Amino acid sequence: MIVLDDAGQYADQQGDGWRIVSLPTRFRTLGEKRNASAALVSPDVDAYCVWDDDIYLPWHISAAAAALADADYTIPSLLLIDKNGRLERKTNQSLFHGAWSFRRKVFEAVCGYPFIQSGQDQGLLKRFKAANLRRADPIQFDSRPSYVYRWFTAHSQHLSAMGADGYDRLGGQPTPSATAINPG
Repeated sequence: MIVLDDAGQYADQQGDGWRIVSLPTRFRTLGEKRNASAALVSPDVDAYCVWDDDIYLPWHISAAAAALADADYTIPSLLLIDKNGRLERKTNQSLFHGAWSFRRKVFEAVCGYPFIQSGQDQGLLKRFKAANLRRADPIQFDSRPSYVYRWFTAHSQHLSAMGADGYDRLGGQPTPSATAINPG
């Protein structure tokens, strides 16, 4: 797992299977930041799972890996939405980017995310479709939703709710400093 902190909030650190890279300068766009995150992944990694500040259930990665066995990218058709502690099932066709996964080679072949703010995920999907890539649904391999979207909770400040200039507004807010993260 790679965490790319572009607010200079954390010290660089790493442990077994995770790494935090902290930069003092914010990326211009969220698409640019997502590309930089992908570039930090070890060269022996074959696929990426997007991991935002939502909730991922224990079978999330195994369902994505099963779906990627015969596909280039995955988007689940079913997920959960946390509405202040009440979970609701939600069908999905092309949204909820935090639940997607894709093969490294196809991500690189389509040149990654476009350097835009809101909509960089849909820009990537447009590139996948233009390249006629194969999509799979992890729900076909494990019928349990594995992703919980937290837009409607007090604990999450989702960019999706902040509008087209949300990334810039979020970057203008004061950032508390921290020294360490305990991923366990």
